[in-house]
Amino acid sequence: MRIVHALHAFPPDSRAGSENYVEALARAQLARHEVAVFHRVAHPERPEYAVEEAEHAGIPVVRINRTFRDLVSFRDTYRSDAVAAAFGAFLDRFAPDVVHFHHVTCLSTRCVHEAKKRGVGVVFTLHDFWLICPRGQRLRRDLSLCERHDDRDCARCMAHQLPVRGGHARVAELDARAARMARWPLPRGLAQRLARRPFGGEAAALREIRDRTEEVREMCAQVDRFVSPSAFLRDRFVEWGLDAARITVADNGFVAPAAVAREPRGDDARLRVVYLGTWIPSKGVHVLLEAFRGVPGDRAVLDVHGYAAPFDGFPDYEGHLRRLAAGAPHVRLHGPYEPEDVPRILARADVLVVPSIWYENSPLTIHEAFLAAVPVVASNHGGMREFVRHGVDGLTFRAGDPRALRAALERLIADRGLLAKLAASRASVVEMGEHARRLEGLYRGLARA
Repeated sequence: MRIVHALHAFPPDSRAGSENYVEALARAQLARHEVAVFHRVAHPERPEYAVEEAEHAGIPVVRINRTFRDLVSFRDTYRSDAVAAAFGAFLDRFAPDVVHFHHVTCLSTRCVHEAKKRGVGVVFTLHDFWLICPRGQRLRRDLSLCERHDDRDCARCMAHQLPVRGGHARVAELDARAARMARWPLPRGLAQRLARRPFGGEAAALREIRDRTEEVREMCAQVDRFVSPSAFLRDRFVEWGLDAARITVADNGFVAPAAVAREPRGDDARLRVVYLGTWIPSKGVHVLLEAFRGVPGDRAVLDVHGYAAPFDGFPDYEGHLRRLAAGAPHVRLHGPYEPEDVPRILARADVLVVPSIWYENSPLTIHEAFLAAVPVVASNHGGMREFVRHGVDGLTFRAGDPRALRAALERLIADRGLLAKLAASRASVVEMGEHARRLEGLYRGLARA
């Protein structure tokens, strides 16, 4: 078969979880199929929408430059006819049997239409909530969870990109008014309607959000099969309106690294805790650092690996983390790492912490820890709760609660027997070759003759 993977970013330009997964999947499929990757890059020095053909790790790649320098409307953030046209031209050259989309953010919803116009089978893996939530993670700007999708709530979150007079400052004013009115002796429903009424007058903003929702639903109708790495994420999309019969639940595949010997402990008996991943608020790195500030330095040590990435509304998140770590010599902040560094990092660890406050789907780091026989302490919601079995191969704690996380770590500090039990009972991980073959079976049912 001829297979195209399409996504928002790809190594070496970006090395987050979905990008690393697609790289490993494409490499596994290259042994039996012709594979190419189409992805976006952002290089301000290059012409907008410039297309470049190259190769990465033996994988043919096509890169389109999109920096949003010509953005004039909210619609331009999710739909680009120029990107779609370039993608269609690439499909004409490559003539794939199937296109596997992993993300269309920073590309265009219309890329899916380009594939369907050519009679190509379309698969779409749901890596996060971007189709439902413009911010991608169902977190409001104050980092509270958005439990249910509502276009009006989206308009509040995206006020800085919409025609809302005063932007988020005005939204904050209306929210404060709603809080005051909630204390009035009025029926609750009436108070809420009155409080929202001023924002409801911003008809243009709400219309733009509804246009986006309609555009995404139209795009989803063109997809032949969705893949969800967790049942949790599948259920959230079914609630949103996708037909459950069109969604296959299949966890991502992973490449087992070469065995790395555990680093000798020596005289240091402290619990060795590690974090791997990007430093953004939704990952809850601050929750981990706040929890660790109460852990004595002679009982445990924390190594935080990764890098700060841009996150809307938090321009100095890295500075905040460094201030939390200041004066705590048992907390060490390291720089970026490569995928090949992970086995060595985990060989030095007793436990991996995944403190995300958003509904993580199927975190790469959880599976990497299990492959290295390292127990996991993770937030107790989303797909994390699905993969980390409390008291079996890890511990879970109330998401966003530093005290609950500290209690979980103190439990492992005090009971090394439990730590050994969790390490020995790690969950199995789907091997990438097996995962690729399962996807290929899905592709065959969709590929054109």
